[in-house]
Amino acid sequence: MSKYMKLLSLVVVLIFLVAAAGCGGSSSTSGSKGNLVIAMVNPLSGDSATYGVSHKNGMELAREEINKAGGIKGQQIEILFHDDAGDPKQAAAGAQKFADQKNVMAIVGSCLSSNTLAMVPITDKAKLPHSVVSSSTPKLSGMSKYFFRMAVQDAQVGILMGDLIAQKLGAKKVAILYPNNDYGKGLTAAIEETLKKHGVTVVSNQAYLATDKDYSALLTGIKAQGVDALAVAGTYTDGGLITKQARELGLTIPIVGGTGFYSPKFVEIAGKAAEGAIFLGAFVASNPDPAVQNFVKKYKEKYNMEPDTFAALGYDQMYVLAEAMKKAAEKGAITRENIRDAMAQTNYKGITGTVTFNDQGDWVRPYLYITVKDGKFVLYQ
Repeated sequence: MSKYMKLLSLVVVLIFLVAAAGCGGSSSTSGSKGNLVIAMVNPLSGDSATYGVSHKNGMELAREEINKAGGIKGQQIEILFHDDAGDPKQAAAGAQKFADQKNVMAIVGSCLSSNTLAMVPITDKAKLPHSVVSSSTPKLSGMSKYFFRMAVQDAQVGILMGDLIAQKLGAKKVAILYPNNDYGKGLTAAIEETLKKHGVTVVSNQAYLATDKDYSALLTGIKAQGVDALAVAGTYTDGGLITKQARELGLTIPIVGGTGFYSPKFVEIAGKAAEGAIFLGAFVASNPDPAVQNFVKKYKEKYNMEPDTFAALGYDQMYVLAEAMKKAAEKGAITRENIRDAMAQTNYKGITGTVTFNDQGDWVRPYLYITVKDGKFVLYQ
């Protein structure tokens, strides 16, 4: 071999070694040997990416803290990621990929109900502990003994929205807009049922595609109906556009959303029109509680932004999983089954409240009413 070819071969080997070394982080596809591996399937791109990225950020912050403190019985935690891009088929593919990896001890996600519904049959068959901080469709309750939900389901969110509209806002006639998907349909059914119990008339109940951008025709019709409030069972993307366009059309009535509105992106999309919109969340960064403020400080230092509900829930979720792994280790071994058993007995006080699960795998807890004031999220009084 010539001197030139030997040198070229050496360069190629060095490049390969550097590349291989760079694959050892939490974005690797199979996990590093000896680490405790958790997988995440979430929308990390596309219209719902803010949810997935916030969730990821919160979990990563907690993971770093846990590892710095010694991990779980000396083992470090690693998180693998799969971007489902908001597509149920991609979510199912990610769930199958991780279910087949025997070193994956638990899985989290997706933030979207339709995606999680596609994942649960796969994770259940693999006996893989599966938890979410969103995905609020009632269809998920009791779907698998391996599934745990750190989110209030649609029925409860709908009740809280309906109570707010009827009791706090005193509305008598209401219009509802919702995306034509599992999330929108489930939430709308609960809102409508609650409003009817309060004697409030639902004047119109109209669906739209989550990908729609122009809602002027729907809103013009609602304006002509003379309703007292508008309930939107959507997310920050469609909710932000609806709120913005409603104000541009001169609709000054209260606009009430669910947990999907609670994102900095909502304010970014709606702009000044976001002022006064009311929605639900498990967390607000302005909460003076010392534990909350400590989390907010650390999150801002790491990501240069204020945390939202998904970030806070992701942070607590990582600690819930860590506690379950500790209990599994104390039981004799960190296995999927032992983690599942420990998750069922969860009683963890975090920054979003005390996490416990009922026999359906749901976290039964109150939510906060939140509004936008001067561009900031504050508790609604």
